[in-house]
Amino acid sequence: MRRIIFLFLVSMVLPRLDAVRAQSFEPATWILEVEDAINNFGLDADAGGSVYMSGRVADKNAIRWSDGTVFAPALNQTFLARIAADGNVRWVRPGALFGWSYASSIHTVVAQGPYVWTNEGAIRGVSPPASRWAEYGGILINRYSDAGDSLQATYLAWPVDHIFDAPAYILGLGGDDAGNMYVTGYYLDTLRLGPDHLLVPYVPAGRSYAIRSVFLASYSHEGHVRWALRIVSLSYTEDGYLPINYISLASPAKPSFDVDAEGNTYLGGFFSRGTVFAEGQPDSMRLEESGAVVASFDAAGKLRWLRTASDFGVETDGGSHDFKKTPVPWILSARDDGELALAWEVGYSSHGIEVAVGDTTFKVPQGSEKGILRFVTRHSPDGSVNWGRRLIPDSYMSLTEIEMDMHGHVYVGGYYYGHQIQIEDTVLTNGSAPGSRIHTGLLVEYDAEGTLARTLQVTGPDYSKVTGIMPMPSGELYVAGFARNDWDEPDHIIVGVDTLAMPPLSSKAFLAKYGPVTTARADEYARPVSSLWTAHYPNPFVGAATITFELPEASHVRLRVYDILGREMAVPVDEWHSAGAHSVRLDASSWPSGVYPYRLEAGNQVATGSLVRRK
Repeated sequence: MRRIIFLFLVSMVLPRLDAVRAQSFEPATWILEVEDAINNFGLDADAGGSVYMSGRVADKNAIRWSDGTVFAPALNQTFLARIAADGNVRWVRPGALFGWSYASSIHTVVAQGPYVWTNEGAIRGVSPPASRWAEYGGILINRYSDAGDSLQATYLAWPVDHIFDAPAYILGLGGDDAGNMYVTGYYLDTLRLGPDHLLVPYVPAGRSYAIRSVFLASYSHEGHVRWALRIVSLSYTEDGYLPINYISLASPAKPSFDVDAEGNTYLGGFFSRGTVFAEGQPDSMRLEESGAVVASFDAAGKLRWLRTASDFGVETDGGSHDFKKTPVPWILSARDDGELALAWEVGYSSHGIEVAVGDTTFKVPQGSEKGILRFVTRHSPDGSVNWGRRLIPDSYMSLTEIEMDMHGHVYVGGYYYGHQIQIEDTVLTNGSAPGSRIHTGLLVEYDAEGTLARTLQVTGPDYSKVTGIMPMPSGELYVAGFARNDWDEPDHIIVGVDTLAMPPLSSKAFLAKYGPVTTARADEYARPVSSLWTAHYPNPFVGAATITFELPEASHVRLRVYDILGREMAVPVDEWHSAGAHSVRLDASSWPSGVYPYRLEAGNQVATGSLVRRK
């Protein structure tokens, strides 16, 4: 595996060395590649450092892991794998459901105690037109031993005529330190969570069909139902339409839901006026106005608190009761001490929008094209906002993952669509031309004070995404993702500063492990002044790339660029330079696509790197 040492040093106006405040992720400790996996979804790790990862397999194909493991499903097109802390696959198992790949995907994976729990079923966007459902989520919960044996598959209802016509969909799972499991989702018909636990849907007076409602339930570590709650609306909205109870969720399946070590659950979404939380309990609460809400229940299912967007310090001029103009907590992460990290979305029209987050204001001016404003917040246990940060793509982006570690660092991931994205005063570009239609995987790390600490991009030939983030108590970090090459020639995936080969007309998933890093602020990251330093951008590049280098002292500098066969392609620098930072532009517009290593010699020191050109 080739290592590429680079830093994205692109500012909004000019690419200047002093414009970038966040460092790129260093090379991974190891990267496990999964050839021909067409997607990957769930990611979790147990206390021993083993990682559990799920994904999809192309019809009748085998997937090949870079450690030599081969998995060839017979009928099922999903997999669940256990990977040791050293990056070797321990076992791979098929999912419980048979069917075409979209309809039998393993979504959420939770490693809790001696068991691994999964949520399996269908995906939004591929539902037949006649179906009542078009959402993400599974129709069963599966419980595995840590040896990979399936112990119990619990269907919400079985059999059903079609996988898309289940009476309910599971959207999220989470576990506590006692080994209990917690599950949330939607239901429309009578929901059978277990032999003695039924949730009956709510049918408004004068209607012949039920309203889609939200459920929250808990299982013991043996798989028995402990309790189950329904969250339904008992009134109509002002305009006479049926109310919306909407758990925020993101591709592929992570909803606005999390569970802490004590079993406190956190559920966010947009809920309509009249919705009752903790129905039938003495401390139940009823929403008087429609809006964004986060509710927290304890391990026994008792409502702890209910907070609106205003309670979290988020206000907008767009109208808090309009679903399309309301900031909604799209995904969330809860720390064991009760702190929360939330990723929000709010739509806006050509009239623009203004969102206040504590003392910070995010504004889209009038006359802008309609779009979605996305921002991240961190909150104290009482709900007060600590900070808010906005991410601005040049076209579109989707945040699908959020995690917070024990130091208060917040990690958000997903992908952006287009040429570049602005994160605070840092602008990342994927190396494509403006107006590009490329999807680029993205991981952003903020420290506890909200300072941008590190960034990681996953650039592939056509489509790339970060689909899993798992910070460990030791400070290590696991990152999962995938990419697709729709071209008929070989290419590469760039994962941070690492390069993975990409065969033509193929797909690949990956799992990368990164070592612990300092918890210092990004401004305090420093390069040793006594060593030679080099970087390059953009990477991949289309026509030209810039190579920067910093000299600890004046010396003769020679920079040579080679092709993959070791043939010298160019010598952009061969002269004396003073101490300090320098840069040189390399015009490679006539070169074929491929990887081009370079070697920088200054005095008795050498630095190397690799450029990737893509037409």
